[in-house]
Amino acid sequence: MAMTTSLRATRSLRTGPVACGLRRFSDYIEIARKMKDTPYNPAVEGEVKCPDYVGWDAAVDADFHKLQTGPWKKGGRPYEQICDSALDLVGFTPMVRMSRLAKHLEVDCEILGKCEFFNAGGSVKDRIGKRMIEEAEKSGRIKKGDILIEPTSGNTGIGLCMAAAIKGYRMIICLPMKMSGEKVNTMKTLGAEIIRTPTEAAWNALDSHIYLSARLAKELNGHVLDQYKNAGNPLAHYEGTAEEIIEQTGGKLDYMVMSAGTGGTVTGCALKLKEKIPGIKIVAVDPYGSILAAPDSMNDKSVRTGAGVGTQYQVEGIGYDFIPTVIDKRAIDYWVKTDDDESFAMGRNLIRHEGLLIGGSCGATMAGAFRFIKENKIGAGKRVAILFADSSRNYMSKNMDDSWMEANGFSMKEINRTCNEKGYYAKLYKVA
Repeated sequence: MAMTTSLRATRSLRTGPVACGLRRFSDYIEIARKMKDTPYNPAVEGEVKCPDYVGWDAAVDADFHKLQTGPWKKGGRPYEQICDSALDLVGFTPMVRMSRLAKHLEVDCEILGKCEFFNAGGSVKDRIGKRMIEEAEKSGRIKKGDILIEPTSGNTGIGLCMAAAIKGYRMIICLPMKMSGEKVNTMKTLGAEIIRTPTEAAWNALDSHIYLSARLAKELNGHVLDQYKNAGNPLAHYEGTAEEIIEQTGGKLDYMVMSAGTGGTVTGCALKLKEKIPGIKIVAVDPYGSILAAPDSMNDKSVRTGAGVGTQYQVEGIGYDFIPTVIDKRAIDYWVKTDDDESFAMGRNLIRHEGLLIGGSCGATMAGAFRFIKENKIGAGKRVAILFADSSRNYMSKNMDDSWMEANGFSMKEINRTCNEKGYYAKLYKVA
């Protein structure tokens, strides 16, 4: 009763000065923290609904076409020029030929890594953080000083926090407990308030990060840009990431492999690549425990580990228990499912053999690519590119830490053997 009364009392903040953005951010933080610990009560808060995520629909398709900005500006970052801000260091990420890893894994095709961790904030999601804020500014939806609220698994949050810090917005992030402390500390340092939610909460549960964001937006007169249905998400990749891939490969690319989270990266890249590179095939990687892969039967159960729908998995930032609006599955030709153990082992192999300091989901993406290459006998003369979404910076206390790995059931003895002994990775994880 006391908590409900306290929350009702905060409603005075929603009129007068709060509407003009004149109150201290600490006032909003106090309200947000109370709401997190207060069960939703419609009698106090009024009706609050979760967004309706349905996969690619007419609304996002219309925005996707309406908001396109025209021809791509080719070329990399002009390093001889002084940048105006870190936002100028988003995009134009390098591509690396991974000949050493290919040799170790005994792969005959050429494999390339698109290294998105070279973005200023450390991940591919810097692109959508910048684009979604800029689109909201152009439309007049947001202005300097406003409160932005976002449910995220971390990297989109970092991208948004970086842009918000530079542009003068106040940021509240709703983040499941599973996500790493490194992500939390990065966003805090960028000025955000972090509200943690239960990892096990379903996306539309009353205690989920998505539902809490909707409650906070209503209570604080804030804005949820919503990466799960914002056309700026796939557009950032359609007009940016994919164009870079085309320029870097000279349009000579047979397969593009990406992991699926919101689906914005894979959708935006796929749509552009298929326009510009005839015959290219798009491969999406999805962890067991998620329901994104198609057909639905792929999600049922891992024959090797038994993981299936609803299983909690350790890899961060990919896979979901709902279908985000920004994913267009029609653009994806193949799906591959992965387990945590092979993902973390492949991540160690990538770091060991290529010196690329990638994050956990990158290991999953490469593990899926390797499985796809072997099972489909993709050999010499073919070129496969893999998008690496983020860096090891976010996971120094998790999959980069041997003690954490062992405590969570991942044998470092076996993983090290996959790094040192040709053929052992394929044998251990049953890759045909």
